[in-house]
Amino acid sequence: MSMNPFEGYRVTSSFGYRIHPLHGGQTFHRGIDLVKVPWNAPVFAFMDGIVRFAAEGATGSGFGGYGLTVALEDHRGYLHCYAHLSSIGVRKGQKVKRGQRIGNQGSTGQSTGPHLHYEIRKNSAPSYGYTASEDGVVEPEAYLKSEYGTNGEEHAPMTNEEKLAFEALQKKVDAQAAWVEQQKKLANMSCPAWAKDAYDYYRKYMLTETGSYDFWRMLVIMYRKEKGLSVTSQSDGGTA
Repeated sequence: MSMNPFEGYRVTSSFGYRIHPLHGGQTFHRGIDLVKVPWNAPVFAFMDGIVRFAAEGATGSGFGGYGLTVALEDHRGYLHCYAHLSSIGVRKGQKVKRGQRIGNQGSTGQSTGPHLHYEIRKNSAPSYGYTASEDGVVEPEAYLKSEYGTNGEEHAPMTNEEKLAFEALQKKVDAQAAWVEQQKKLANMSCPAWAKDAYDYYRKYMLTETGSYDFWRMLVIMYRKEKGLSVTSQSDGGTA
């Protein structure tokens, strides 16, 4: 049996940073977007679980903008969220087996077209495990593969070795996310103290009050050259 948990689906948006399809700008995609035909194709559970939510997501619920959503809690306490459904086929509190139909693909909530948004949260409470950052979610494909046996069947909780491998992968994803956030902050720095003289000198010519580290560094070099000062003196602890 194939070890591809999303066999039969086409991946239209992967887990991680992307340009938001509705609002624009770089945002962290907390799950994976999957599409199959027809537009309202049945959606089957990727893992066993207990239904903790089966309704339309409301603002503040942890599922705002998710449309019709089914959320299943697995044996580890992780919450598997199936969003933007056109219909729901299970009820809260129901036990669901892997491969059981839980609803149909759709485009409810904030959606640009029929698809399944599948997201795995590390907790099921509060707010159904929703967190403002990406710290509260895991990469869906890696998690499912770690939970499936070599014959494609779901098995008992992960071994210590499997848990270590999975945690290492998650740390790598978290590190990449942290690096991107750091770069975003560096690209929008307010004027640092070591560049204040240069900023004050050129202020009337500037169209922005923020910039990258290299922008402020070059501004200081220009200022020092124009004033006849050394451009090798220290600014923020390094050399210009």
